[in-house]
Amino acid sequence: MGTISLGARGTRYTNLDQKCFGKDTRWCVVTGAPSSGKTTVLQQIYRKGFRFVPEVARTFIEEQLAIGKTLREIRADERIFQRRLFANKIEIEKNLPEDESLFLDRAIPDSITYYKVCGLDPANIFEQCRFRRYYAVFIFDRLPLLHDGARNESEEAAQFIDRQLELDYRALGHDVLRVPVMTVEKRIEFILEKLAPMWP
Repeated sequence: MGTISLGARGTRYTNLDQKCFGKDTRWCVVTGAPSSGKTTVLQQIYRKGFRFVPEVARTFIEEQLAIGKTLREIRADERIFQRRLFANKIEIEKNLPEDESLFLDRAIPDSITYYKVCGLDPANIFEQCRFRRYYAVFIFDRLPLLHDGARNESEEAAQFIDRQLELDYRALGHDVLRVPVMTVEKRIEFILEKLAPMWP
């Protein structure tokens, strides 16, 4: 990711609260810092019959790698990269049925945190966060940071993302549940128990 600026961490929030959301959804957001294990858990949840929407960043990176680009080329300008992901998230979420029970591997509010990581002002994201309220937000506690074909965040950035995601979702009016480090199956049980009996 190159040099990471965390200078935007003091960004002031628009006064958003629960009354500002346009529609309630049946969507459960699963998020967390890089290497938190969320995607592995969601893949297993999918095998149990639940629908999930894959992470926009990973999908985009894998598509670009498939046509011959390197990760360095894809993320050469982190600000352009994050703006593209934000636009993709808007397009995906606006086409999802609000009444369908599904999991999202990250959601639009994650872009607030990632904008801060690369020094962008997230003010323009707030309006998009007003349109829908997520049914639940789960943030996975961190595992040891591993770099793969899609991740290049530093330890400092990963620590910041872990803390800031919770602050940003709460500031938007969402309740947040932390998922501790456990086996994949235990994490799945934890999530489904928290959602029962009202969901799906």
